[in-house]
Amino acid sequence: MPSTAPHTPPGLLLRVAAAWPLPGLGLLLLPQGPAPALAPYALHTALAVEARLPDGARHAAVATVEEMTRPETPNAPTRGLLLDVGAATLPAGTEVWLTDAAEPGLTLPLG
Repeated sequence: MPSTAPHTPPGLLLRVAAAWPLPGLGLLLLPQGPAPALAPYALHTALAVEARLPDGARHAAVATVEEMTRPETPNAPTRGLLLDVGAATLPAGTEVWLTDAAEPGLTLPLG
């Protein structure tokens, strides 16, 4: 099971701060803060997830673990998710939860 920070409920991978559509790839999700639950997973690991929007709507999806740098912190990469979901965007505050019992190192086949 991924390690979690005390303020992060088990299974919660991240809370969305911003989401950008990447044509042909999906939505790139950046976390509101550190996302320690993503640390045990190798980059590009596919995870079965559920996006829980602030209005209560839920969307099942597959997400891959990604890493990016921000101009304001070029030496501190941030982990986020690339989400394959049928939504044009997701609002800030959306929670992304792990939905399977995947252990770090276990990957899901991508389409």
